[in-house]
Amino acid sequence: MIIYGWRSAHVRTTQSKTATCPHCGTRGSIITSIFSRYAHIFWIPLFPFGKTGASQCQHCHNAMKVNEMPEEIKREYRDLKSEARTPIWQFSGLVLIVMFVTWMNFTNKENEKTELEYISSPLKGDIYEYETESSNYSTLKVVEVTDDSIFVAPNEYETTKMAGVYEIDEDANYPDVQYGLSRAEVKNMYDDGVIYDVKRK
Repeated sequence: MIIYGWRSAHVRTTQSKTATCPHCGTRGSIITSIFSRYAHIFWIPLFPFGKTGASQCQHCHNAMKVNEMPEEIKREYRDLKSEARTPIWQFSGLVLIVMFVTWMNFTNKENEKTELEYISSPLKGDIYEYETESSNYSTLKVVEVTDDSIFVAPNEYETTKMAGVYEIDEDANYPDVQYGLSRAEVKNMYDDGVIYDVKRK
């Protein structure tokens, strides 16, 4: 269950020296507060999306929303709103997302680099995860490597989900039947995305 929504955080409050309360007529008793609204997910701030505020008389405690403020108080509210700065911490979710995406890109590039090394220098026991002709997913196990060929044993089972390949990668699922592929064929299969992952145990 994903918990998300929006919240408001207090940014700034000032008390007017000249504004008069429209309810009780007291002069200089109006305080105006500005709040920054932000979106969150699991209570982690993602990004701010505007500011709002309200005013209250310290004498009679009459509260006013923006559309209820007299023009004098509304003018002071607008000035205060333009001066109030959005807290930096309300961008923390975006910072985390950027850091996560950067880390994922780095990890993917490192994985691709490692897989290319495995493809160019295969070893007995390597597992090639690949998409079958029936658009399912299965594995090939490297059983022998020569100067120009790679001999593989095909897994007897397939799965409809890419993430489920690890469940069928069992020694008992590889028969004694094997066939050879040229190194160029294996490289082409990887470049074309047919072989999409290489595991080395």
